Amino acid sequence: MQWGPHRRYRAPAEAHGGTCSAAPQGATARASSGGIADPRRTFRLMIRRDGELTQLPTRRRQMRQRRVLLLIDVSGSMKTLTEGTLRLAHALVQGAERVEAFTLGTRLTQITRALSHREADAALARASGLVADWDDGTRLGEALAVFLSVPRFASFARGALVIVVSDGLERGGPEALVSAMARLRRLAWGVLWLSPLAADPAYRPETTAMRAILPMLDRLGSSASVEAIADEVLGYARNRGRR
Repeated sequence: MQWGPHRRYRAPAEAHGGTCSAAPQGATARASSGGIADPRRTFRLMIRRDGELTQLPTRRRQMRQRRVLLLIDVSGSMKTLTEGTLRLAHALVQGAERVEAFTLGTRLTQITRALSHREADAALARASGLVADWDDGTRLGEALAVFLSVPRFASFARGALVIVVSDGLERGGPEALVSAMARLRRLAWGVLWLSPLAADPAYRPETTAMRAILPMLDRLGSSASVEAIADEVLGYARNRGRR
């Protein structure tokens, strides 16, 4: 897949107090030197700087950061958002401690290693070479079932913040998606489903599958832009951390 001109992104919400990868499993303190990458600060900086950093902001770790599992729909109906979402995924992989990223369409593809390349355009080119179902159909239930059938992959969801970026326009029957999401819900710490359709405040899921899985989601939010996705993730982490 050929990517368009490199776009610049602004920090979505400087006022957010949460971390981009969900609430850490314990308190942390920023450090001027040493320590581990501070995911909240790094995430915001990378969005501002097109995914590039010369030095990672750090903090002292007291407890390990919660894992983030990012599942990105690359079907044809999501085409206009694919590049921006992958650039954000690259920023997460670069800036957070534990992130796994997969694409979903008619098949499942793990792209974490491709996104580990520090330079964003090179990382996206590597990911492009791995994914065979760009702009294809949408069989989310089947792809998620494959994900859950691989023990190593399923372990990524255990105790994680799971973020699904998809419009949910499933081409397959609803049963596979409902079954897969029920299991994913049992494994995960939190499940966000971010859809470009949800940018409309009046949006209500219309497909049978989406209506069925709605009670399994912690939040159905907007993925209409990179900034909207970042706001949803940071806002959820902040609010969940206060509970």
